[in-house]
Amino acid sequence: MDSWQDTFQDWARAWAAVQDLESTAEGAAVLMGGRRVAVWPGEAAVPVDGAELVLVTEDAAGAVGYAQSLGLRTTDRALLLRAATEDLDLNPDLPADAYLADAPMENYDLVELALFDRPVGSGRLAMGAGLAVISRLAVDDGHEEQLARFEHAMVAGLGDEAFAHGADVIYLVAGEAQAQRFAAVDGWSQLAEVLTFAR
Repeated sequence: MDSWQDTFQDWARAWAAVQDLESTAEGAAVLMGGRRVAVWPGEAAVPVDGAELVLVTEDAAGAVGYAQSLGLRTTDRALLLRAATEDLDLNPDLPADAYLADAPMENYDLVELALFDRPVGSGRLAMGAGLAVISRLAVDDGHEEQLARFEHAMVAGLGDEAFAHGADVIYLVAGEAQAQRFAAVDGWSQLAEVLTFAR
């Protein structure tokens, strides 16, 4: 399995698609919207005024120190996880009164989770070369007891779609609490931090 650094351009551009953002490669970085995304340590040039710098790193302290040396402050932190498609259970486990519906959008695939015919959660998937990225995975407030079950059901639905399109690897970009829930499940491993900086 390639390292996340080796496939950075592919999964970063798929991550941009999940966010409905145009992306372009610029050297070792990927430009998406008003953000410059790069691997740290690496060629993380200073973003233009008003833009954000996103560093994906296994050395958070070093990345923060670098950003601070540019006069930037940390504004967001997420985590990057990965799983081999073949290692995941792609059969959604849902209560009898819940179901998944998927819809192909222009830049990504959307899955919605409904309970008693009312949408209560959603997630997005975009494809890269032999890989897929899942993000924007969210469950409405009021479903804390079923939160992990609902998240995993949506990922199973999206993962099945990724597998059908030939993705061997799935990346997940998640907030800290969500990342911890996935890291506790067989098949998922936490790879790096995704740190956003701005002036």
